[in-house]
Amino acid sequence: MKVCIIGNNLSALLLSKVLVNKGIKVELCYEFNKKKTNFKRNYSRTIGLSNSSIDFLKKENILKANNTWNINEIELYRQSQSKKFLNFKSEKCFSIITYKNFLELLEKSLTREKNFKKTKIFLSKNFLNQIKKKNEIIINTENSNFICKKYFSNQIKKDYKSFGFTTILTHSKVSNRSAIQHFTNHGPLAFLPVSNSKTSVVFSIFNKKLFNDEKKIIDLIKSFNKKYNIKRLEKLEKFPINLSLSRNYYFKNILSFGENLHKIHPIAGQGFNMTIRDTKELSSLIKENLELGLNLSAVLEKFEKRRKNSNFLFASGINFFHEFFKFTNKYNFGAIDGIFKLIDDNKYIKNKFQNYADKGF
Repeated sequence: MKVCIIGNNLSALLLSKVLVNKGIKVELCYEFNKKKTNFKRNYSRTIGLSNSSIDFLKKENILKANNTWNINEIELYRQSQSKKFLNFKSEKCFSIITYKNFLELLEKSLTREKNFKKTKIFLSKNFLNQIKKKNEIIINTENSNFICKKYFSNQIKKDYKSFGFTTILTHSKVSNRSAIQHFTNHGPLAFLPVSNSKTSVVFSIFNKKLFNDEKKIIDLIKSFNKKYNIKRLEKLEKFPINLSLSRNYYFKNILSFGENLHKIHPIAGQGFNMTIRDTKELSSLIKENLELGLNLSAVLEKFEKRRKNSNFLFASGINFFHEFFKFTNKYNFGAIDGIFKLIDDNKYIKNKFQNYADKGF
């Protein structure tokens, strides 16, 4: 069986590796854009990986224990309070890896695979017609090409009217296993450790006055930092924040994948875990159909049925989470504090939250 994957991003590389592991021949086709590729390699972005995602990636021989940084505590603060209002503790709440390191791990692993081929292309209608004849399934992971615009433009969308700003702090060595999130009057600000001397920062800002004021943003990051003796702060990277959910997952033998299917608010760091769950489901369905000798055209329909509702519910939950904390930060009244105390004191509720974050629906 042959599969063509279009794209050169994290979703495309991960899916390529998992399918190759199943004995499937994969050709990854990409349009080379030097500026875009370099931007991704230097991007100060980190990926939060749930425990179930880590288990899957280890099973597929993609990650080892020393590739990620384990987080054993999550601390949540509100703008108006210096004391944390919610606290999650576990031997391992989740793990973090930098986007750049994850890409390099996958690329290095794939260069050793006989069933993997990487081809630079000019994507056109003629090229698409050619690969349709040679491959049983075509998987598009790029969200700006004509395939996405022609076949998968029907989406549920929400513009948060916000921008995300990311950077990496280099600081004096400290015990660094706690992820810290401040719900500020400007938007959620997260400090996500990647080592004992480096911490990623994600600041999701909805205050329009700050969108182009890097100095003010850096000053705010420093003012909310109560833990690190900062030695260096990398250049801020900026990206728009929006919600998008695809209404259709496939057209004939073309499957949409990755951020084409779902893009969510980064408030909980859960976006790529959704793609990992999709990868697990899709690879399992393909393997199952191959073993039974069934037509692979049915795989795409099954995949949509199994993942579409789950992804919608999970994305809706993250959206509610964002709107709830935005509301409670704006309207600070006693009843809200009581709700947070109830949640913080109730192990059952906290376990439900952690299970939802770990495995989705």
